[in-house]
Amino acid sequence: MNMGSKKPDVDDLLRRALADDLPEEVAGGMRRRIERFRETKMEDETAGRGAAAWAWLGRRSIWAAISVLLLVAGILLQGGRSSSPLAQRIAALKTQYASLELPRR
Repeated sequence: MNMGSKKPDVDDLLRRALADDLPEEVAGGMRRRIERFRETKMEDETAGRGAAAWAWLGRRSIWAAISVLLLVAGILLQGGRSSSPLAQRIAALKTQYASLELPRR
């Protein structure tokens, strides 16, 4: 975000709106205040991006760990249990289908 490009517009707006009413010291004080506000805002945005990056990395690590645990659990469940009747039927159907000779075209 480039705040420097908007500065002339703000200055012109202040000059036009308050041409008679605004002493030079007040205008200078307002400019300094606006610059401090902009600097603080830019620092806050930069710090927020760093925190967001660390949070994203933390979430990514957690999801990776959960994925590995689910893979290990799936492997253990498949290896440790006897197959279910449904799985045996599906395997039998696959075997029968594979053994069929399909007509060639």
